Amino acid sequence: MRGAVLLFAISSLASAGADWLDWVEPVITPAEKKVYLGLTPAERPRFEAEFWKGKAIEAEEYRRRIETIDAKFGSDKRGSGANTDPGRVWLSLGAPNRVKRIPSSRIFVPMEIWYYDTAPGVINTELRLIFFQANIGGPMRLYAPPVDTIRVLLIPQASTRSMFGPNSYITESDIRKVLKTGPAEDEVISAAVSIAPGIKDTGNTEILSQIASPRAILRRELSASVRSRLIVKRPPLDVVETVSPVAGSQVDIKLAARAQREIVLEVLNDSMPLYRHQLDLGYATARAVEYTHRLDLLAGSYRLLITVDGAPYVYALDAGRQQMGDIWRFDSSYGAGGRETPFEFGGRRLDPSPSGRYAAVALAHPGTVKWAIRAGTETLWRAVSTGERLAEIELPRDMAKFGRCRLEAAGPDETRSLDFAPAQEAAADAVILSVNANLAPARRYAFAGRQWLVRGELAQARQAFAASLAKGETEEAQVGLAQADALAGALDASRERLRQVLRANPNSFDALSVFAYVETRFEDYTAAAALYRRALALQDSGQLREALARLPGQ
Repeated sequence: MRGAVLLFAISSLASAGADWLDWVEPVITPAEKKVYLGLTPAERPRFEAEFWKGKAIEAEEYRRRIETIDAKFGSDKRGSGANTDPGRVWLSLGAPNRVKRIPSSRIFVPMEIWYYDTAPGVINTELRLIFFQANIGGPMRLYAPPVDTIRVLLIPQASTRSMFGPNSYITESDIRKVLKTGPAEDEVISAAVSIAPGIKDTGNTEILSQIASPRAILRRELSASVRSRLIVKRPPLDVVETVSPVAGSQVDIKLAARAQREIVLEVLNDSMPLYRHQLDLGYATARAVEYTHRLDLLAGSYRLLITVDGAPYVYALDAGRQQMGDIWRFDSSYGAGGRETPFEFGGRRLDPSPSGRYAAVALAHPGTVKWAIRAGTETLWRAVSTGERLAEIELPRDMAKFGRCRLEAAGPDETRSLDFAPAQEAAADAVILSVNANLAPARRYAFAGRQWLVRGELAQARQAFAASLAKGETEEAQVGLAQADALAGALDASRERLRQVLRANPNSFDALSVFAYVETRFEDYTAAAALYRRALALQDSGQLREALARLPGQ
């Protein structure tokens, strides 16, 4: 019955043939149009009804998208929105899950970054698309790496004309060495190099050509045709980012998976490893688990490599955005106040759940959020909440009555949205694995110091390590200070500090690795090689193997 009502509604919207053709112009092929025009008025309604069979979109959703893009990007004239780059992408993929707006700054022209969790029919991972305005008052244009270069995103001036070549020859690290961006602009760098993690060169062009063509993408089955070289089908990962009391952002993650032997989490900044934690399980058989972990990350782009029983999964993560976070749903319970555990705020545990009774967004600053549930252009429910780090709201108990709808959270400067989908509940017997070993204050400061070291910011690194030692004596801080000494050329001080660490713990992988570097600087290659081998016996590392191979005589 619903299908019959829907078909009647669509037919009534376009009772005349010319009107219907105007609606479907972005997706109808020349051959279909020729057939349609050859039909009698009595034959056309059946063609119109049959037209949507086999399409990757329902007629009702298509109509909503057309109305939206005509109003947002067009001139309100029917079909005008589909003549713009943003309109074509919106028509192909629907509304983005998140939009980052960057007004004209001292570096960049006005632009928006659209984030999609996936691009159905194209790729099963996050997509990040830049739309930029090259001329004041001109249309927003879709950025295409490596056809465009990051130069088109820079405000034209003499100092930037020859700053960068084709994006295929530069990395995010190369760009950051030249451009000094603030946290609000840092997201541009990742999106300018590739539109999805792990996609290189022509892979970007292939994806863009598909999503900018509603006629092609909406006419086929929604199975991914492009694969990232890094990302395969992965277990779902929930990420909640709030302001860190230590440095940058506090990032809580929850992985829902099945595991038997072990779960290993590694954090990489570009190709540099920052953190590694291995959780040994030892179950007799694979069990449903919910693995939770909290990290303090400086602003930047990261990869999370999570290995479950030997199967690696890679997730992209941009931290330190200093903006409102994505909407997430959760159920709530009260834990032991004062603990440091993932997804716990003020002693209250928030458990991410796709069917949770509550919704929340992280706030960059204390403020008010206006909530709304919408179906198309109709508003079904409104509410308001305020918060310091999180703005939370209890959702209506009878959500089912709204049917297919969208939750929106509007902050002072940004708006987030979330589609309501059928609940994907975790298994009832899922084991909660909460990793808390890294959350003592001393260890949190030490981890921040390590990140500063990787960036070459020795003064900030020393401050973080000093803050760590003020909270408690940790091996991580002592090794970090030794590494800072070595990088500053104080090799004797570094060597003595590392000897103290190794006297207390002869199997410290980090201390052995840094000590090997120090001995290399002293040109004692025999001692350096022995230290590298001791470290590799504890933990395999491609970087250490490469460093060992470069030593003279090895």
